[in-house]
Amino acid sequence: MIAFYRRFEAVLVGTASLIAIAVAWQLAVDNGFIDPFFISTPLAVAREAMTQAADGTLFVNISATLHAFSLALALAAAVGIGLGVLAGWFRDVEAALDPFIWFKYSAPTIAFYPIFIAYLGYGLPTVVTVGFLFALTPIYANTLAGIRNVDRDLARTARAFGARPLDVFVRVALPGSVPLLVAGFRLGVGRALTGVVVAELFGSTAGLGYSITQHAQLMQTAPMMVSIVAIVLIGVALTQALGFVERKTDAWRVDAE
Repeated sequence: MIAFYRRFEAVLVGTASLIAIAVAWQLAVDNGFIDPFFISTPLAVAREAMTQAADGTLFVNISATLHAFSLALALAAAVGIGLGVLAGWFRDVEAALDPFIWFKYSAPTIAFYPIFIAYLGYGLPTVVTVGFLFALTPIYANTLAGIRNVDRDLARTARAFGARPLDVFVRVALPGSVPLLVAGFRLGVGRALTGVVVAELFGSTAGLGYSITQHAQLMQTAPMMVSIVAIVLIGVALTQALGFVERKTDAWRVDAE
């Protein structure tokens, strides 16, 4: 029993905390501490979720959000990892990219939303672009840090045994950077989901963010909360899955050393 708990501790504790929040939410409404008009109740949200699941609305919105999220994250991973590897291995590339990367990081991406709408219109292209920009920086920065923080003793040892620069890069730098790369990807997952939902709130015709906007305008609290809870559960599931992968890659690196 203890071994089972240790193995699934993060999942069990996370699930217990979500259940505790739902119970506290229901009790607060039942005892008059919170007006259900503003946030509904867990039981009402559950009934509405079953209704939306039965007519297919919930799955359509989840599918639209996950589709945009997958495209945004895939683009961010491809560009972020590619640029991070190049910048980590070649200082001139880092110097050339730094102004653009850190300008993008410091500037609020959503401030450029009207420009995206003007050029890309409402819908999937704008949503994917915003999600991509949200996720790009953490993936790039962690990849860069992973390449830069490679064990120098290992690199020197490899060179001493006749390894070429490409061999050092492939056999030392890349494997050594995997834990940080996965950590950056985990951060990118949350950022991509946030960017996609934010974009859907203002400029989409489908998705969970679009559903939130539509129901909020009609003051339909329970349907709105269904979409919010769905986003939370998707985010928790994705980050927990990436956390598991992160722990596995870190253990693999330690075993390899």
